Amino acid sequence: MGGNIGSQYKFSTSVTVIAPATSVTEGQTVTLEADIANGANATGTVTFYNGSNAIGTAQVSGSFFYFSLDGGAQLSTTFSSSGVQSITAKYSGDEFNSSSTSQAISIGVYSNQLATTSITLQASTTTPQYLTNVTLTVAVSPSLATGTVTFYNGTTNIGSASVNGGTSSLTTSFAAGGTDTLHAVYSGDYNYLSSTSNSLTMNVSGPLVTTTTLQVSTSSVAIGGSVTLTANLTPATVTGTVTFYNGSTAIGTANVNAGVATLNTTFASSGKIALKAIFAGNSSWETSTSNQVSLIVTGNTPDTVVLQVDPSSLVIGNSATLTANVSPTKATGTVVFYDGTQVIGTSSVVAGMATYVDLFMVAGSQSLTAVYSGDSTYPSNTSSPVAVNVGNPGPTPTITTLTLSEYLGYLGDTVTLTAKVTPPTATGQVDFYDNGFFLQSVVLSSGTAAWSQAFTQSYSNSITAVYDGDVTYSQSTSNSQNLELSDNSD
Repeated sequence: MGGNIGSQYKFSTSVTVIAPATSVTEGQTVTLEADIANGANATGTVTFYNGSNAIGTAQVSGSFFYFSLDGGAQLSTTFSSSGVQSITAKYSGDEFNSSSTSQAISIGVYSNQLATTSITLQASTTTPQYLTNVTLTVAVSPSLATGTVTFYNGTTNIGSASVNGGTSSLTTSFAAGGTDTLHAVYSGDYNYLSSTSNSLTMNVSGPLVTTTTLQVSTSSVAIGGSVTLTANLTPATVTGTVTFYNGSTAIGTANVNAGVATLNTTFASSGKIALKAIFAGNSSWETSTSNQVSLIVTGNTPDTVVLQVDPSSLVIGNSATLTANVSPTKATGTVVFYDGTQVIGTSSVVAGMATYVDLFMVAGSQSLTAVYSGDSTYPSNTSSPVAVNVGNPGPTPTITTLTLSEYLGYLGDTVTLTAKVTPPTATGQVDFYDNGFFLQSVVLSSGTAAWSQAFTQSYSNSITAVYDGDVTYSQSTSNSQNLELSDNSD
């Protein structure tokens, strides 16, 4: 009974044919594989076909193919004719598995003796008008060749067409006047090698391509100030007119002379404007639009920038405050501070003033300037240089003592640190430290520098004061003073 069941109820199978490559050479050995899936331990045979012609039969063996679940077969064969071969595989079936046939796969077979070809490119006219259709025709020899021809304008692919009876053609047009050089490339096929045509020169009449580049004589100008707009056109033989625009508003037109058109103009209102130039074009030349150039038109109210430095004489390690006073005080924008040509800081202008604190670490005379950026009303401006003398601490010794307003207290107490420098004629600043960490710098006044601090993070604080020295007096450091603070919640 089991045999009858096996014969009556067979497993449905599917076959997939696999080739190691999609293209081979005539006479090259190719191993075809057939994968049988969905069956049950398939046995039997697989017959391989090229079109309707059987090319060989192979015995089904165990599951050894990459995709196989139930078995497969292999057949090594060669192809004796060139062209596209359509390969299928038919499984015979067995007692438990039904027969099945694969989908076809294509293998391109190239002749082992590809023949050479030659192609010639011609055009219905070599002197067309721009935007007028031109038919390009390629004659392919031998005329039995198949495949495609790709047409090129310089290095630009302008289209492809199939070869039919030894010819291939493409209809195209040219967007502008000028000289174009065309050629064609034949792809080759399974029997014939590829080849490249002759070059064909097309003299296209009509507007020639132009480019327009705009230059402006300055990046900013005051209201009423003269500005020169220059449009440079290529090629230099361009003739016609250029119109200049402020945004979308035309502000003037000029003739092109030797590839250049210029316009001198003024602006009546302040702000940042966008300029461009458009060449009008004509029957000989194609229109073109320039790049956009920004121009800042400032108010006609002058401004001044005065730089102050305090102190103007200091020693290495000390800082000075740089203040730029911009007049009128309605001016906005930023000020960039320079030490020579080196940028040392930037600050915004608020109520006509911009400040920056700089630490000086190199001895010598420094030349400082402040450069105001300008805004939509006021032009940029630069201050006169201010000299700052940075020296090494002088030779006269000093003594620095430190006292605290309290030595025992609670976290959160505000403690005043007072440093006295002897002799009291010493100038400069004192730096306060807590356990080696910098707290604050304070300028000496009559030999004394004081600073108040609320201490909230340390129970035991070792406070020191360091006098930085000046051009007459040397640096000195106080003895450390211990500040013990406890938690008042204890």
